Amino acid sequence: MDINETQKDLAFLKGLVNEGPKAQRSAGELFLVGGVVYGLQCLTNAVPLLMKLELPSLFYLVNGILPTVVFVGWIIWLAWRNRHDKMQGVATRAMNAAFSSAGLANLSMCVAIGWVSITENNFLIWLLYPAVVAALQGACWYVAYMIRKKLWLGAVSAGWFATSIALGFLIRDTGSYLLVFTAAMFVLMAAPGYVMMQHSKAD
Repeated sequence: MDINETQKDLAFLKGLVNEGPKAQRSAGELFLVGGVVYGLQCLTNAVPLLMKLELPSLFYLVNGILPTVVFVGWIIWLAWRNRHDKMQGVATRAMNAAFSSAGLANLSMCVAIGWVSITENNFLIWLLYPAVVAALQGACWYVAYMIRKKLWLGAVSAGWFATSIALGFLIRDTGSYLLVFTAAMFVLMAAPGYVMMQHSKAD
């Protein structure tokens, strides 16, 4: 029994170490694209507020929808490109589960918070949603840190938690609020995605 347990432990550790670079590259691409797309969305919303520009409603409508269309399109294309790849490593499955569950949680919170914001006619309620997203991202990156034991993953996690708290304090200052979330998208999502892509090349 001890030998069997030891073999299982060794197999588990081997699965953690021998993750295919394709899995890391694909995840990195998603983070990079998502960070850039949604970072630009936040920035283009923040600039008119800070500069007190009056832009047509169509601008905000397009800016609200287009980034998600681009990101979802990228996800579909990436899934099609990698349809023959099997990424069954232990660490990959664990991290995919963490980020996928966070994505579902984000979706449910988007509907719930959005509905309350609309019915209460209070935009301030909607601004709680990015803070929730930041906290969930912090939790996911913490899972990644616990699996990989790499300090930079822990730093990303801490950054997301700090962002969530900062958004709470800035919720009544919409311009600064958006700038903080813009920085988080670029620094804590796009940049880690780029790092993951570079690491996959090195592997």
